[in-house]
Amino acid sequence: MKTLKYIALSLLVAASTTACKDDPELLTTDVGPEMTVVSADASGVYGGKVDFEVTMTDRYALSTLKAQVFFDDEMVAEEVIRTKSDGTYTGAVTLPFYKNIPDGEATLRFVGQNVRFGTTTVDRPLAVSRPKPAYLTFFLDDAEYRMEPTGNDYEYAVTDEFPQKPQGYIATPELDAAGSVVTFGYDSGAGGIVSDSTDAIPFANSNAGEFTITFNLLTFEGSPFIKLLFGETEMTMVDNDNYSIVTTLTQNQTYTLTGVSDFADWDIDRDFFERADASNPEALTFLPMSGMYKVTANFKHSYLRIEAMKSATEYASLAADGSGNAIWTVGAGIGKPVIKNGDGWDMGSTGLCLARVADKKFQISLVAGVSINASNFDFKFFWPKDWDKGEFLGKTDASFANPYGVLTTTSDLIEISDGGNLGLAEGKTLDLGGIYRFTIDVSGGTMAAVLTVEKVGEQELPPADITVNGTPMAQLDVDNYQLDLDLTQGQTLTLGGADAFTPAWINPDFFEAASATSVKLVPVTGKYRITANLATRVIDALVLNADGSGLATLSDDGHGAVYFIGYGIGSPAAVNEPGWTTEKGVCVPESAPGIYTMTAQAGLEGSTTLGQRFRVSGWSGKFFRNRGWDGLGAFTLAPGAEAFFSIAGDGNIEIASGVTLEEGATYRLTLDVTAGKDNPVLSLVKK
Repeated sequence: MKTLKYIALSLLVAASTTACKDDPELLTTDVGPEMTVVSADASGVYGGKVDFEVTMTDRYALSTLKAQVFFDDEMVAEEVIRTKSDGTYTGAVTLPFYKNIPDGEATLRFVGQNVRFGTTTVDRPLAVSRPKPAYLTFFLDDAEYRMEPTGNDYEYAVTDEFPQKPQGYIATPELDAAGSVVTFGYDSGAGGIVSDSTDAIPFANSNAGEFTITFNLLTFEGSPFIKLLFGETEMTMVDNDNYSIVTTLTQNQTYTLTGVSDFADWDIDRDFFERADASNPEALTFLPMSGMYKVTANFKHSYLRIEAMKSATEYASLAADGSGNAIWTVGAGIGKPVIKNGDGWDMGSTGLCLARVADKKFQISLVAGVSINASNFDFKFFWPKDWDKGEFLGKTDASFANPYGVLTTTSDLIEISDGGNLGLAEGKTLDLGGIYRFTIDVSGGTMAAVLTVEKVGEQELPPADITVNGTPMAQLDVDNYQLDLDLTQGQTLTLGGADAFTPAWINPDFFEAASATSVKLVPVTGKYRITANLATRVIDALVLNADGSGLATLSDDGHGAVYFIGYGIGSPAAVNEPGWTTEKGVCVPESAPGIYTMTAQAGLEGSTTLGQRFRVSGWSGKFFRNRGWDGLGAFTLAPGAEAFFSIAGDGNIEIASGVTLEEGATYRLTLDVTAGKDNPVLSLVKK
């Protein structure tokens, strides 16, 4: 039998001595609508819908009908229908799909309300249960895998050939006549699988191949997930690629890392660990002085990263007298385990920790061509892992506003600028494959730090066999090769050699594809540096001076090359925009006398898609005569270009107000200097 309850709205109405006489009176009632539940489902499944039909009448205008579901005294679902007039209303309320909730009896409550806040409530018992569908579906990219019941309560599984990290989401089939479907994805905040999500579940196996993926519809537990143990302690999953642990490490003690099937192939950072027994690659002997460290296993780069810590959440630093546990370095041309993983000035993501090998002595070892550029680098040292709180300059500078120390060296290989930046001494290069140890001694305090650089070994870097028109390309590092050639516009270039590859992307400003392994030169006749990257399979080029003495510059009459520096353009993708780092300026060749063109797709800021070199918005940069600050005259816009561009007061090229380039569309940018360097004209067209 249904129970009818009339609930009076408790309102305290008091006359205020300061109220205006004209304030309208709030009309209320303690009587709700007359309400009849014509029909309502007596049962439902989690994730499904509960249908209802209710008739309401009242002498006052109606306001709302609410259908609510309560688990004990907690409301877990609600559907609100606006009711303006007497009549019969139908609807459905969706039951939530929570983990570990048993089958049982809930309360289905109907609350009718009129415009004078009078309410009527009707409760109905509702039997709720967890569904047991015949199957689940695992969605991975464009593929679908049917998960079958395993026989264990609510558990489903699929066995198939999967990548090492098959990251997708799970969905039920339709659970009721309304077609209700529940999806299950990952919530990093909750630290597990949740319902009503399609965010990828970070399933991960020790290796690719045939294995089983499981999911329990009751507990929301799934597998496989990588379980890494450092010693006897499980490492914490930071994100999809990283697992870490903060712990105390003791010098010369051996630790084990288990759970990585190919750990023998990982780079363990030889400044911190060594494998004393090649037959047991999981056993690692700690080399620096004892202390608290964060150990991070990075699956993306197969690399063990070690950082000195002051506490579980705070990185280590130095005191003015040189005591402390860490010095940090960041910059261009260095990175671990390879250059590209740290090539930049983002301290948070690419800063490297030096190992404290003795009291007040720190070192970092780098391999030329692998973890340091053999011919060009620019980095510096800091003592917190942060900016503006402590850095080493090359000399005393009383005007320097932030805390600093002074770093000097007697090395004839390295020079330290006044600002503390390290670079090669003039005429010097590192030996490709050479292992170089940079050691900083702060025994005299941070104001008297001394850097020594020594070559301590060799690492073989077998060169790849790559040729252009039969001429071998020179190896720059483990991935990069180059060759300088005099070329004629329209000339065909063929990539050959035993290690030749089909390019993933060729720079269309320089080349037009002629076949899978050959291209034609697009710009004018001249001297060019052809570059090839084995890791990314990118073919690119730079314009050289006719005598090969260096990168071409723009002549006064408008010939040579121009370089974009700033934000908005990157190459080979938007993520590679140079910012205001001049040596990373994007080279644009001369496609016709005095005409410089760049063809690219538009992409979001930070896009890593090859060819998406124009940001859809947020431009702020200029073209320069060189990879430096030799500027052109004031830019003017060709007719029609104002639809895309504006020129800011500082002369920077910006996207016009309210304009966004179409993501994925192709545009051609043209810089016309046929009237000379002082009269550049800019245009942009959508192809």
